[in-house]
Amino acid sequence: MATYSNNLEGLWSLANHKIRDFSLENQRFAIGVSGGADSIALFHVFSDFLKKNIISDLIVFHINFGLRGQESDGDERFVRTVCSEANVPCTVHRPAQPISGSIQEAARIIRLDIQSELLRKGYIIALAHNADDITETVLMRLSRGTAPNLAAGMTYFNGEIFRPWLDISRDTIRSALSASRKSWREDSSNMSGVYTRNRIRNEIMPILNELFPGASTRISRSFLQEFPADRMISGKDTGVMPMAFIQNAALGRLKETLHCWLSGIYGGRSPVPRQVIDQISESALSVLAGSGESKEFHLPEGKVLRLTRSELAIYPRN
Repeated sequence: MATYSNNLEGLWSLANHKIRDFSLENQRFAIGVSGGADSIALFHVFSDFLKKNIISDLIVFHINFGLRGQESDGDERFVRTVCSEANVPCTVHRPAQPISGSIQEAARIIRLDIQSELLRKGYIIALAHNADDITETVLMRLSRGTAPNLAAGMTYFNGEIFRPWLDISRDTIRSALSASRKSWREDSSNMSGVYTRNRIRNEIMPILNELFPGASTRISRSFLQEFPADRMISGKDTGVMPMAFIQNAALGRLKETLHCWLSGIYGGRSPVPRQVIDQISESALSVLAGSGESKEFHLPEGKVLRLTRSELAIYPRN
C-alpha cells in the first residue's frame, strides 16, 4: 500500500500516476462529492488537474437525500460553496419522491441513475473509495459466502468508474486534508449501527486491527487488483495475463448483463438488490466451472430466478 507525507501533494501525485496508467489525460470527469473528507480531497486534487490542463473538463454532482434534515442541507451548501470558490460547476440532485423501503438500496439506484446519465454525456465518473472501503467490502462479502477470489469488487478503472485511491487508507486522506487546512463535513449517519458497513467499520475493524496490527492494510492489499486494466488487456508491458484478472473481468461483465436483463424483465431499472445480483453472478460462474449447483433466488414482486447448468429462468413464485 502506498504511503505519503500528510499533504495533498502526495494524494495529487498518486491520482496523477493512475491517470497516466490508464491513459486518461484530457478526459472529462464528473466527481461525486458528498462533502465528506474523501470526496472533498478528491475534488481539490481534480480541480487542480483542471487548472493544469491534465483533464479537459470537470463537474461535480451532489445528492441531497434529505435523510438528515438540516444536516443534509448543510452538506449541500458546503459542497456548493467549495465548488463556487474553485469555479467548478456543481449539480445537486434531490429525489423526487421520499425514500422508502431499504434506504441503502434506494440510494444506490438513485446514484446509478445519475451516474448512467453522466456516462451517456461522455464523462468518466471519479469516486474517492479507498483501501478501507475494500477491506469492509471484502469482510461483508466473505461473511455472506462469496468466494475469496471474487470478494473485492473494486478496481482502479473499469472503463466507466475511476477510483485512484484504492491503495491508501481513509486516515491518510484525512491527515492530508488536515495538514493542508482543508475542511470537510462529517456525516452523523456513519456512526449509526443500523447499517452493516458501519458496524464493520466502527466495531469490527478496530478490534481486528488491535489484535492484528495492520490487518486492514494487508486485507485490502491482498484483494486489490494491482494491474491496470489497459496494460493487462493490451499486453504492452507483459506477456502474462493472470487468470484472476480474467475471472474478475468476466464477473464484472456478467453483473452488468444481469442488471440489464433484469431491468428489461421489470420494465425499468431492476429492483433486485446488488448483493443478490452478486450472488447470482458468482453462482453462475461456479456452475459454468463445474463446481456449483443449481439454485433458486427469490426476487422482488413475487418472482423466482432458477439457475441451472443450461439457463437462467424467471418464474412466478408459487
